[in-house]
Amino acid sequence: MAGAEAADVSEPDGIRPAGVELDPAHDEESSAETFDDGFDDELFGAPGIDGLRYTYNKIYVSNSTVNTGSVQGGQRVDNGAGLARAGNSVPRVVAHEGPISATEILDAVTGFAEPEWFSAALAELDSRVLFLSGEPGTGRRTAALNLLHRHAGGSMNLRAVDSDEDLAAWHPTDTATRGYLVDGLFPARPLQPGAVGNLRRLLNDVGARMVIVLPDDPVIVRSLARALHVTPVRCSPPPPRAVFETRLEAEVPSQTERAQLLANLEPGLLDELLAGRLMPAQVRELVDAVVSTGDGGMTSGDIRNRLSYLVEEEVPDLLRSLRNDPDGLAFLLATCVFEGLDHRIVREQAERLIDLADGQLHSVLLESTGNRPGTGVITGGGARQPGALESSGEPENPQKSLLNPRFIFRRSLADLLHTVGAEYGLKEYHSAHGYTYVVEPVRFTRHRQGEAVLRHVWREYGRLSGLLTSWMGEVNGESDLTQPVGRIMGMAARWGGGRRALLHIRELAESDRATGRAVAAYALGMAAEDPVLASEVKHRLFQWSVRSSWQVRWTVARACGTDFGAARPDQAMRLLRNAYRGQGSRQEVAVGKAVRHALVNLFSTGNQPTVFRHLTTWTDTKSSGVARLSLEIFPHLLVSDTWCQKQLLADDEFAGPIVDLTRRVINDDELSDPMCQALVLWCRAATGDDRHNTAVETLLTALAQDMRHGVLRLFVMIDRDGDPAITGRHIARQALDAWRNGEPPASFPGHADHPTQPHGRTP
Repeated sequence: MAGAEAADVSEPDGIRPAGVELDPAHDEESSAETFDDGFDDELFGAPGIDGLRYTYNKIYVSNSTVNTGSVQGGQRVDNGAGLARAGNSVPRVVAHEGPISATEILDAVTGFAEPEWFSAALAELDSRVLFLSGEPGTGRRTAALNLLHRHAGGSMNLRAVDSDEDLAAWHPTDTATRGYLVDGLFPARPLQPGAVGNLRRLLNDVGARMVIVLPDDPVIVRSLARALHVTPVRCSPPPPRAVFETRLEAEVPSQTERAQLLANLEPGLLDELLAGRLMPAQVRELVDAVVSTGDGGMTSGDIRNRLSYLVEEEVPDLLRSLRNDPDGLAFLLATCVFEGLDHRIVREQAERLIDLADGQLHSVLLESTGNRPGTGVITGGGARQPGALESSGEPENPQKSLLNPRFIFRRSLADLLHTVGAEYGLKEYHSAHGYTYVVEPVRFTRHRQGEAVLRHVWREYGRLSGLLTSWMGEVNGESDLTQPVGRIMGMAARWGGGRRALLHIRELAESDRATGRAVAAYALGMAAEDPVLASEVKHRLFQWSVRSSWQVRWTVARACGTDFGAARPDQAMRLLRNAYRGQGSRQEVAVGKAVRHALVNLFSTGNQPTVFRHLTTWTDTKSSGVARLSLEIFPHLLVSDTWCQKQLLADDEFAGPIVDLTRRVINDDELSDPMCQALVLWCRAATGDDRHNTAVETLLTALAQDMRHGVLRLFVMIDRDGDPAITGRHIARQALDAWRNGEPPASFPGHADHPTQPHGRTP
């Protein structure tokens, strides 16, 4: 979804009043930058240049789109047409704070092979608190989730506690949660004597248990044993063969099909691959590879060449083979960062790196003048760069043996792919801006090779990190580029460490370029996956959220919309409230847009209760800007997900607040129109869906108990709608008749005593 020039502060096409030009002096962003933030700029509306707000809301419902308010400019519908990008499915968000999703729990439980120590740990958890230590990759988190899930009788009410939480001051958040997982103990806040006893008492009061995962640090383990008189359980993985068999059985329940898959493998291949000391995640990758041979996605001979855990030992040899090949080095690094994107993008970024490096990727430079360093030069000792002219002996004039660096047939793409161990993926069809286009992705043959290469060169070649940071920080504003770059920059912070680990990210967070800030936001989310770096990331984000600089507050908002916020929804909502300052200047409009996008992302990633709880609190806050924000965002959240429907159907915790907010928004002079049109479309979409139909009727019945101007307008629109099967017409018509005749609100079959009704009145 493309943004316009400096999209986060300018109007969408068609919104700007005719004859009015932007004043460059008032533009805080580079006028040359085109930034595609990955969101629809038309979603929340934009302020006109004259200061008036031109409402331009777009709400998506059941493969339809409705525009509400005064609409100008082009229209389009994009509800995911085209094939999904291979390997680009929605990533599983690992919760660090708040409820652990049922998806993650089921993923951990499915195909879990119990290690020898599991029964003892299960018994130790009877004491309410269990310490679990072990090396990274041994399956500590998976085992912890299985322990809690098993002890809770299969309950999905498990919750994550962030690693920097002060457990001495911690207390259970609710009585429904049966288990708590602390993934990493923060070194700066060691537990004191008596803290474990207090934790056990608190957990016993609510019938819950806690597993605390420890880093693989003997000093921490010994200090805990001495100070707290506890013995952490050592997490060691089960034998690789046991993990393989259990996981394969979970993936392929049929014994006949499993036998056929194994029979198709090369003789001795499985024994060879399982002979080493494989971690559970590595065995799982092997299982996935074996299963993929059944549908033709991979041949038996491909398996050895694709497993990621075999790549580490190959990286130094690969780099040595490319030492005198600057084209190959640049293409390798570009593929590492932009793997999965179209080959044209990878090639363009490799060429941009060559130009930016200005000879730093060349092992030998020409001594003669008049030639800039380029590829295809003859190196010292007679060795030739790839592409150099062949000759039968030493040339009399070295200049005659040099290829033109600008020669367009210098290196073929097929040659470069073969050189770095990559290949074309299957063609993918993407759609955007109303048209479809084809992508031919570039991917390494070996899984996760890009990460292994970058980790190696970042740590081993000090000067290269500066070149890569400059190169990645200057990508253009397409979201396809900013996300992978942000991911790599976040991982680099974990590879580097030290007090300067986040320095390259902090500089981008303060940038006037929206692209730089977007990269910083993604990078912060990735860096926060490290338990120690997470504390600094949260510290920086809190500091930035209360600063006057709109750039860093924009970055905070965008970071809250990434995996960082999805894993820590409570903290993300607090940061968003701090960052939002209302709709004043053009810069604050940009921040507000980023905040809205973050709220939508948080709501759509399984954190609906947390988001809604905060929004209902914001409506009563003294800050008029924050209160207004919660009302403006509500129509989109109501119809963009089935969560509100489920709440209304089950009369759950938020059923009453949903009715209250709906009535409050629909009776607001400025927001009534988009709310009414969203609800009318919601009514149309309910046709033929019994659960959706019931939820809509429940809401309309509750609204009918207090017939103010906004509700009246909605019911008139429903009554006059051209769709003869629209849900709720009988409710709207009966309520209107009662209102015209001065009668009290009518009761409707199945809804007269609905518990949401008493909540429906607002003062």
